Amino acid sequence: MSVRRGIRPGVVVAGGVLSPKVVRMNDVPWIDTPAGLAEVASACASAAWIALDTESNSMHAYKERCCLVQINAGGRMFVLDPIALGAAAFAALKKPLEDPAVTIWLHGGEYDAAVMRRDFAIQLRGVFDSQQAASLLGWEKTGYGSVVERLLGVHLAKDFAQYDWGLRPIEAGALDYAIDDVRHLPAAAEQLRALVAEADLAEEVAIACRAVEDAEWGGGFDPGGFYRVKGARDLPRPCLPVLAALWTWRDGMAREIDKPPGRVINNETMLALCRKPIVTWAQLKHAGVKNSVLSTHGDALLECLRNANANPPPLPPPVKHREVEPIEEERERRLKDWRRAESERRKLPLQAILPAKALEHLKRYGAGDLAAVPQLGDKRIRLYGDKLRQLAS
Repeated sequence: MSVRRGIRPGVVVAGGVLSPKVVRMNDVPWIDTPAGLAEVASACASAAWIALDTESNSMHAYKERCCLVQINAGGRMFVLDPIALGAAAFAALKKPLEDPAVTIWLHGGEYDAAVMRRDFAIQLRGVFDSQQAASLLGWEKTGYGSVVERLLGVHLAKDFAQYDWGLRPIEAGALDYAIDDVRHLPAAAEQLRALVAEADLAEEVAIACRAVEDAEWGGGFDPGGFYRVKGARDLPRPCLPVLAALWTWRDGMAREIDKPPGRVINNETMLALCRKPIVTWAQLKHAGVKNSVLSTHGDALLECLRNANANPPPLPPPVKHREVEPIEEERERRLKDWRRAESERRKLPLQAILPAKALEHLKRYGAGDLAAVPQLGDKRIRLYGDKLRQLAS
């Protein structure tokens, strides 16, 4: 069972290997075997609450994966290594993490919830998201570090925000940074829950947290994604096929070298390559292509550009947006004006008065069935039902 405690300073266990380069911080067990995971599952099953966070390598790999799962189960902390464990082993955590009777503390947890479902088939339930709570309380700074510092007086370092969590062994400071995400979260979230109750916003926060539970992962290659590149709409029409070809070429190259597409060529450079014919390495470099890409893929990039300019590829159809009816525009104007005034009157954020999804539904369908309006809830219906029916008529 890979549950190791008492490792001396200067040595950490990662993937079953002792390394003098990495430090095991705060005696937190590193879990990399199913037997170790069984102990985590037992701790979670008996805990009244579980704080959870994940770390992925999305900034360092073409196909991102969850590389760490940090868990604080009622005060017992663990760092789980999905790379060593494999996704199937996480079935041991499915029951406690999907039990709505157990509070799951998250902070800004949409991505964590989506990753747990995508990689491990675990649907988090019982979520209390401290960032949602801080936002609905009207706090200006809602990042984890800001919330922890405001509530607990603890200043957290940000040195490892862009760390490659797929590396093994993990650096000492990075490991401690990851553990901090669940070390302080329970105390901060408990205080926020009390503040939410005091502000009479418990239902509003609960609705927002259910949306966090159901958040979807939005990754993967979209052949028509080039239409959404900032600045693409400003390109002359003949340049769009070149952008489309570059978009596909970049994705293929990123897949081949296992890097995020933006680290092969960023969007700004792609746009520069579309605006005029590029036929030399010097022109590629002048447009912003990095030397590391030029040295290994310069010829292939020039070939892609030559082919796209000489034989423009067919464009996938852009996503057609639904035509908005005049009555919808009028409903939206009335609802937004009212929401702004009510926000000022109650001194609450706009989302606490009427969530964006609820507004969109009312704008499109009216207020004939308020119970069907997403993220509205019983309390808002009691407070605002008559007004919403009037505004969305």
